[in-house]
Amino acid sequence: MNNWKLIAGFIGVFAVYEILVFLMWLGLKWMISPFVPPKVKLAIGIAIFIIANFSIVAYMLRLGAPWVNYGNIWYFYFLNGAVIGVILLVAKLLLKIFKLNLSQGISLSITTLYLLGMTAFGLFWAYSPTVINKTIKVDKHLDKPVKIVMISDLHLGTFFSNPQLEKLNKIVDKEKPDAVVIAGDLMDDDMVMYKKRNMQENLSKLKAPLGVYTTMGNHDHDALEIVDEVKKTGIIPLFDETITLNNDITLVGRKDKSVSRDRLDTAELLKSVDLNKTIVLVDHQPDAVDYHATLPIDVQLSGHTHRGQLWPLNFITDVVYTLDHGYAKINGKHFFTSAGYGFWGPPFKTTARSEVWMITIEGKIISKYKKPNSSIHKKSIC
Repeated sequence: MNNWKLIAGFIGVFAVYEILVFLMWLGLKWMISPFVPPKVKLAIGIAIFIIANFSIVAYMLRLGAPWVNYGNIWYFYFLNGAVIGVILLVAKLLLKIFKLNLSQGISLSITTLYLLGMTAFGLFWAYSPTVINKTIKVDKHLDKPVKIVMISDLHLGTFFSNPQLEKLNKIVDKEKPDAVVIAGDLMDDDMVMYKKRNMQENLSKLKAPLGVYTTMGNHDHDALEIVDEVKKTGIIPLFDETITLNNDITLVGRKDKSVSRDRLDTAELLKSVDLNKTIVLVDHQPDAVDYHATLPIDVQLSGHTHRGQLWPLNFITDVVYTLDHGYAKINGKHFFTSAGYGFWGPPFKTTARSEVWMITIEGKIISKYKKPNSSIHKKSIC
């Protein structure tokens, strides 16, 4: 029964998608009609249909990277085409009230400029990372402040690979953090392009005095295989595991719920943790922020949301998640959700720029002549 529901759901979504593609084509056909002969219009229509369904067919045929990734570029233009289509339709109706007309030539010019502008903007934000600095204070003992680089959602693959890893290494070398934490989605569904382009070499250059750590995300398919591959770089995977970062801080890394159905409940995982240390929980998907705010953690580091990645999808993530992007202090705990260093699908970002968080954690500095009461520390960023 469940399989039939999935099939019916897929058919329904596919049908709606094809209708939207057809409506988009009708709009484009109207705009280009005065300038393009009928045979060329037919060729453009066929090309749009093929491109619109390329990635779907590639998924069904299991072609994998890079073919699926090339097909995914379309969805950026599909979404933005729908946006500008709605804007033009509303403008046309409003102008009609004043007995004015929005010509096909003007509509085509506006559409072209909008898509070119969004393309340039999306590429810039996707490939030009910004560094965000945030200092937080915890009510626990720390011998000295600890600086952690937090990144998420690298999605290493066809469009995000060695040049971006080299850029990340330069940022980390410049900032000189004590530790680096990757909050999931290291790979882009599989490791085909990771291995083909030998990204291991550049990833292994990511270093910090207290270590580099990662958890798995929902796009880290075949998580156990990825864990084994990541270990070759010197990065330490945390797979429902805890590790002592220093005398004051413990990292707790969760399995991702989408790829590891057997993961422990967070409360169960914390039973093995010394709560007299600062607890930094690394959980790829920030869908349990309210629950985790009731647990004995100090900081949570998450990613996953990409803040929607493409406008206006950020309005959806803002409704779905308590914290879809940025920093919030809830019930005395520090929560971070990153929009990601990389991206998924189309190589564009129009809701949040590629980002690297530099989090400095400050705590109570207790005299060496006094016995510390606690040493729990936690951090996260987005």
